[in-house]
Amino acid sequence: MPDPFTISRRRFLTIAGGTAGVIAVSQLVAELPAAYADDLDPAPFTLGVASGEPDHTSVVLWTRLARDPLNAADGGMPPEPVQVRWEVARDPQFRHVVRSGEVTATPTAAHTVHVLVDDLAPDCWYWYRFSADGVSSRTGRTRTMPPPGAKADHMRFAFVSCQSWAGGPYPAYRDLAEQDLDFVVHLGDYIYETTNGSLTEFRRLHALYKTSPDLRAAHARFPFIMTWDDHEVQNNYAGAVPSGTGDGRPFLERRANGYQAYYEHLPLRPEQRPTGPDMLMYRRVDFGRLAQFSVLDTRQYRSDQALGDGRKEPTGEVFDPTRTMTGPEQERWLLDGLRRSKARWNVIAQQTIMAAFDYDLGPGRIVNLDQWDGYPPARSRILDFIATHRVSNPVVLGGDWHTHWVNDLKTDFTDPAAKTIATEFVGTSISSGAGWDADVRAGLAANPHVRFYNGSYRGYVICDVTERRWRADLRIVLDARDALSPAYTIAAFEVRDGEPGAYRIDAGDGIVGRVTDAATGAALPNVQVTVVRADGSRLVASTTDPSGEVLAFAPPGSYTVAVNGVGYEPVSRQVTVAQGTPTKLDLRLTRAATRAGADRVIPGPQAEATTSDLVLGNDLVALAVSAGTDDPQLAGVTVGKPLDLAAVGRLDQLDWINLPYASATQPRGTNAWQQRTVRSSAVEVLSATGPLASVRATGVSTAVADLQVVTTYTIRPNEPWVLAESVFTNLGTVPRTFWTGDALDHDGAGQRSGIPGHGTITSSTPADYPPAAPWIGMTGSDRQTYGLLYEDAGFVAYAAYNWVMSQRQVTLAPGGTFTLRRRIVAIDSGPGTDPFAVLGQL
Repeated sequence: MPDPFTISRRRFLTIAGGTAGVIAVSQLVAELPAAYADDLDPAPFTLGVASGEPDHTSVVLWTRLARDPLNAADGGMPPEPVQVRWEVARDPQFRHVVRSGEVTATPTAAHTVHVLVDDLAPDCWYWYRFSADGVSSRTGRTRTMPPPGAKADHMRFAFVSCQSWAGGPYPAYRDLAEQDLDFVVHLGDYIYETTNGSLTEFRRLHALYKTSPDLRAAHARFPFIMTWDDHEVQNNYAGAVPSGTGDGRPFLERRANGYQAYYEHLPLRPEQRPTGPDMLMYRRVDFGRLAQFSVLDTRQYRSDQALGDGRKEPTGEVFDPTRTMTGPEQERWLLDGLRRSKARWNVIAQQTIMAAFDYDLGPGRIVNLDQWDGYPPARSRILDFIATHRVSNPVVLGGDWHTHWVNDLKTDFTDPAAKTIATEFVGTSISSGAGWDADVRAGLAANPHVRFYNGSYRGYVICDVTERRWRADLRIVLDARDALSPAYTIAAFEVRDGEPGAYRIDAGDGIVGRVTDAATGAALPNVQVTVVRADGSRLVASTTDPSGEVLAFAPPGSYTVAVNGVGYEPVSRQVTVAQGTPTKLDLRLTRAATRAGADRVIPGPQAEATTSDLVLGNDLVALAVSAGTDDPQLAGVTVGKPLDLAAVGRLDQLDWINLPYASATQPRGTNAWQQRTVRSSAVEVLSATGPLASVRATGVSTAVADLQVVTTYTIRPNEPWVLAESVFTNLGTVPRTFWTGDALDHDGAGQRSGIPGHGTITSSTPADYPPAAPWIGMTGSDRQTYGLLYEDAGFVAYAAYNWVMSQRQVTLAPGGTFTLRRRIVAIDSGPGTDPFAVLGQL
């Protein structure tokens, strides 16, 4: 029978639709198979043991008594206190017990146990266990730190974050538990909240997550240093400000419940016990004089996100110097600690990405307002302080964004030549997905301080530190949904003592290479690289970065690597991957010939077309027309319409083009774009290759009787467009009047529509905009502009910021025809401030 742990996760995805934050835990519990109890630790210690918060003489030990850990009310425990004995020894056989005692587990604290064990020897490993009701827990292992100021030659630790239960059974923790580490730093999102904000619900969530045998193994093997992010309470909350309504209870009550359950279920010190909605989480941790960790809390005291949160152009209140991520008191504490520190390495362990990241490749800026980009004065105060006071070897650790990053930190991110003053390592998630990966990849060219990025895999980071160097190994698992997925090092970087900035020292395991233009040698970004198993199934797909490099990972074996980029002929290569040795695969692509047909796809985050649909392409542009794929928004009428579109060197950002529609009434309102009024019954290739290639879609209007609609798509060499001609024929015996045109919908980051004479449309309320020239357009943050360029200006544009359509009224006599001609354009918008100016030049 399949592993019950895997079954429970898959069933979770089925009932939750892949969204952990909106489903009650009671539903999850109902889906767990009874056999899953076999994977728990012996009752009442079903959720294992843990240790944490070590210093040079003490450490916290933790367990929870729970005979039925997913029981809604009490974990299967009686409503009375239980005495628990604990022991700490210098050996795993407990021949040399050095500390022991008893503690009371009470129902008011969910029968959790926190023991602060002190008077321990510094820089030593210990073993510990609990016993209650005649049953012993598993044995855990923990350690103390070297004394502050003492010489410490070596430190090896991992940092982790973001472990959504929906994302898989934690193979990253299975790999981590097999490593040789001193401790683990958890940077937040230990659980993902549901809409229910009760204490019972938060307790059950923590219990649910600890049913993972791999998470329990990691906790038992290493002490954890903990901090939180947002999902322990509510996504993107800021201080006392909620980000949603939740279950309707007051937000500070939800926060108090989340904090209480967090403290109860993790090895935290007594002074960290919450008081209502308040809990002290920021503190320092020393590892001799080798390293000092400043562990931050960037949620509890932060100002509300500016401009309503999200990814937006930073303006106005974003630059208010009183806004803060940490609160004034914690900021002063951080800077004072950095100023006083005598450590060789000074580590800021915090939740999110400190480096700036601009998603807009043009002259504008689009940033994520929930990250430090939303609080630039606060970030500048910290980085300016580090630069001014010459803090020794500053290293920032981050998580939250479910992707691997290595960043140069600067006091001025707008100047590529500015001095690097610190290094930032951001770790990918244990299991949480990264739906924004393609948006980040598209923006890398505008952010040269990002030394490395990969969003394809889940995993964690191992840091190996001596006085002379800091090495970071970026670990990944191939498939977070496979409990036995193999793990690899995707890349390794080194920071040298006294030299801010990371150097790549290891290409990692798997397949590595660079894709270039065969004629010019230029690097080719945004080329899709797919690794295919021997049985034809896809192992992994990735896209090249701005330098044309690709990293794809596979277990040892033989594979086909398929490479596909807009404007280039696709290629495939057979490769053999050996254990522990990167397989080098450099590829040179030739410019594409003009063609139309199946068996090709357009890469990109919004791509919908399959190899059964038809792609028209040349050396500058590619357009996919549906031959069978049905988009839910155009259900039943998608065939014959454009699904994907991209310019050379770009990724598809198109949702679709509703081309054409034919309505009996003028489309109005917020759903005007969703016209289901032309249905094609046949899509065929008229010319596959040659001086031109063409595809024809034949159909009828579903709203206007006797109206035949035939659209022919034609592409020629060296043109950044596809010509589309729609011929409307009245096959009836009476005149027909109808409204026709096209609707353009861009779904990528920074989406916005444009109309000549009106510029960029910013309103969410649709309105009429008479165009000053015969075109409509859309763009995003990737410096790619889409446009429909018409033969004449006999139409009105109707648009909101996130879609735009053309509208014209036509009357046809019996047997009469009308031809609507336009060019479908995808083109680089160039470096100017107006992304739509290029359309006026075509």
